[in-house]
Amino acid sequence: MTQQQNTALFKQDIVCDNFKHVAPHFTQTSIIHAEVARRLVDRLHDIKRDFPTVLDLGCGTGHVSKLLLDTGYNEKQITSADICPQMLAQASGNQVLLDAEKPLPFPNEHFDLILSNLMLPWINDVPGCLLHAGRALKKDGLLLATTLGLESFKEFRHAFQATGSEGAHIPPLTDLQAIASLMQRLKFALPVLDRDTITVTYPDFASLYADLKQSGVKNMHPARSKGLMGKKRWQKMEEIYRKEFMLENGQIPLTLEILYLSGWREDSSQPKALKPGSKAVPLSDVLSDL
Repeated sequence: MTQQQNTALFKQDIVCDNFKHVAPHFTQTSIIHAEVARRLVDRLHDIKRDFPTVLDLGCGTGHVSKLLLDTGYNEKQITSADICPQMLAQASGNQVLLDAEKPLPFPNEHFDLILSNLMLPWINDVPGCLLHAGRALKKDGLLLATTLGLESFKEFRHAFQATGSEGAHIPPLTDLQAIASLMQRLKFALPVLDRDTITVTYPDFASLYADLKQSGVKNMHPARSKGLMGKKRWQKMEEIYRKEFMLENGQIPLTLEILYLSGWREDSSQPKALKPGSKAVPLSDVLSDL
């Protein structure tokens, strides 16, 4: 994965301060965050069971919890948790201020369901974060989360690099294979992973960049370049963007690859994979059916 354990890509107080500034308008402007939350919660409709206790980890302003309330959950069932007080204050349910990089302030085996929508790109130690989440799940409890895949912001990254700019201006990204490997290492049972590609269009580059800033998407690495790019370089970046990616209707696109991960806390009641050869059939029986 892009995020490596014990490698601080950014400090959590910087993350908190960043989202403090976007909190007042985040619910109205974070269209993608809201849409991905909807798709995440939709996955619960295919699971025929109840989840009496739910944690919305990295809740932001509460897109996930609001959707849960609309589908029959009540506020007493939901715990909303976030590192940013200004974001958390807008969420539903029991509000808990926490740093998801650290052990969660809940007893082990406390929740039936943990949901996390687009929090992982802001986490340095993703394996540790998911390990803590797994410990907070009851046996046979479910984790559902989303993160950003490697295809996200591909147009923006290309145009940025083509100007000769160094560094990064987007959060860390990962891929499906890395997430699958991580889920196996953490011993989540029955893991399922899939992906969506969402393309957002804008009338111009200024609108695209403003949307990213209002959603809190920016580079927060301590070693990032703190100087301004300059007007000429921004114009060059927009020129490259429009030349290489502009659509027939004059709009410019921004691609987001959304990765969905789900896994259950191990429990003896869950179905187990068969041992190799345990259902072996004689070759003669197979050939006789041909």
